[in-house]
Amino acid sequence: MIDRRAPSDKVLSRDAATIEQLAGGTIDVAIVLGTGLSTALHQHWSFTALPYDRLLGIPVAPLLGHAGEVMVGVWRGKRVAAFAGRVHLYQGFSAQQVTATVRLAAEAGAGTILLTNAAGAINESYAAGDLMLVSDQINMTGHNPLVALPQQNLFLDCSELYSERLRAHVRAAAGSQRLHEGVYAGLLGPTYETPAEARWLRTIGADAVGMSTVLEAIVAKYRGLNTLGISVITNHAGAPATEHDAVNAAAVKAGDRLAELIDAFLMHV
Repeated sequence: MIDRRAPSDKVLSRDAATIEQLAGGTIDVAIVLGTGLSTALHQHWSFTALPYDRLLGIPVAPLLGHAGEVMVGVWRGKRVAAFAGRVHLYQGFSAQQVTATVRLAAEAGAGTILLTNAAGAINESYAAGDLMLVSDQINMTGHNPLVALPQQNLFLDCSELYSERLRAHVRAAAGSQRLHEGVYAGLLGPTYETPAEARWLRTIGADAVGMSTVLEAIVAKYRGLNTLGISVITNHAGAPATEHDAVNAAAVKAGDRLAELIDAFLMHV
């Protein structure tokens, strides 16, 4: 029986073969779409959608804003696998499970990955609907996906988790569009930040905050993938009456702008 709680490389290799068959070859680029961001692919309905429950190593857990499928197709001449939705530590999943999509992307041949998320603004100059290139991260989840792996390359150099080269290309392509660049703080969740926590995060250098991405970026680095991170700002962290429905709606609204950045990103991979 396949154990989705601890997906092995062998199981993920079988899933990779399924994705490669749909793509017509190994994947060039993988994309992980966060809360409400599946709409960024609405112009690419020619992609083939494969539900996560058809894959053996990807955890499945329904959550608003996460379609729970991998969309496979060609975009800008690149074979792309877009994971529409992710699972989170706060849902009771392990660090190995929440990073299974990244491991699968690497198994399918991807050399580059785009990690997206919906995030709360810590930087007071940010507004809902803004986009932020992630330049660095602060992992405050209390977890690390490399714990208990075989003793090889565990002491990972994390000085550049997010590719400066890819960020430079996207900045140039964005032109005069409003595009920030900053530090993303990843928290365990599921509660949103208190006002005091938001002030503290600002003090330690965070510009945006969410409940995902940071573990995925570590695994991407470990597996040798070039990584770009984009946060869609959906709310102000620590503000009153923050609700998941509203965060999801704000992310959906920003889908077209995110799609433009993804298009620019794929031109330079």
